[in-house]
Amino acid sequence: MSTLTAAFLANYQDLVSFLRRRTHCSQLAHDCAHDTWLRLVETGSRAQPDNQRAYVFRVAANIAIDWHRRRVREEAAFDQYSLAVAGHIVPDTYEVMVAQEMLRHIEQILLAQPTRSVRVFMMHRCDGMSYAEIARRLSLSVSAVEKHMMRILLAAHQALNG
Repeated sequence: MSTLTAAFLANYQDLVSFLRRRTHCSQLAHDCAHDTWLRLVETGSRAQPDNQRAYVFRVAANIAIDWHRRRVREEAAFDQYSLAVAGHIVPDTYEVMVAQEMLRHIEQILLAQPTRSVRVFMMHRCDGMSYAEIARRLSLSVSAVEKHMMRILLAAHQALNG
């Protein structure tokens, strides 16, 4: 057994704790520790550092950095692939038809409601205005705005759920 392997074994628990703090993952810390041991075995007697413990920890830190870099590259590649694939997905004709029919149905529901209720609904949902802002703008009470919203939501719920 080389002196580096002995230093690794003597400091194993401290090394795993060190790697856990670096990687924020117990399993990854153990994987990095295993890779550290493999690297030290590969190095064999070629490296004879003055401070073996520090050398073992430096090798482990470098391996953790390599894991992080690899993960960042893999995530970036996956994100790029996801964006590329998402751009090529065309909805099924049936799905498009169902969505268009649902939009027409919702539009009919809205058009059948009082104009003021539709306006309140649109100001809240599309313009992002609060009930208080809508009340001020239309010279209504907040309670009246709530009633207009409930009228629209109830009509939509009844129409969509039978």
